Amino acid sequence: MKKFSAGLQELTILETGKIRVTRYSEFLLLYLENLAFSQQRICDFGCGTGVLGIYAAKRGAHSVTGFDIDPDAITLSKENISLNDFSNFQPYLIKDHVNRESYDFIISNPASLPTVKASGKEFFSGGVYGIDMIRDLFDFSARHLEKDGRIFFLQTSLSSINKAANYAHNKGFNYKIIGVFQTEIRDHYQEFWHRVEQNQRTGDAHFVEINGTHSEIVYLVEAKYRDQL
Repeated sequence: MKKFSAGLQELTILETGKIRVTRYSEFLLLYLENLAFSQQRICDFGCGTGVLGIYAAKRGAHSVTGFDIDPDAITLSKENISLNDFSNFQPYLIKDHVNRESYDFIISNPASLPTVKASGKEFFSGGVYGIDMIRDLFDFSARHLEKDGRIFFLQTSLSSINKAANYAHNKGFNYKIIGVFQTEIRDHYQEFWHRVEQNQRTGDAHFVEINGTHSEIVYLVEAKYRDQL
């Protein structure tokens, strides 16, 4: 169980060995303090622990809908929703839910590390260039984001920023980096580091090396329909 403050909101979140509140999510929560959630319809895309959606519910969202591909994430989200006593947040397996809703904000901490999907590691596997789930996010948003709505998500510099931005553009969205933070590479990244090095040579991954210590840059991205700019 993890207890922490996100702005003025106190959150209590159950975690598992597989599904946790990451540094990425905590960074996104800091920015979300600047948004007005009151009476907004929110989607937490790739809800995991449910922390982003629970935060939005605590901030007065009209309704929150969560989606994930992992049944364990849906179970954990439901436990955390109950623990935080927010019945207006409903999480669903994305493959099992026929969605006809539209949203004012879509928020996400998508898997964006450059590694192929493997059982038990879906929570960080983003495909060869780290953008598989980001593409899914824009496909989903093209169907379900209100015309004046906005998307907020995180992307690591170890994935292809250019390919993600180009995909967003082709789906009718802009792609704007509005915040950054730097964090050291974690030990388990070594299992796919060869892919990072390959992608770096083609400009599809970037990292910082200072005195032998490697760090990634995490970008906070805002996207909206280009015709709303």
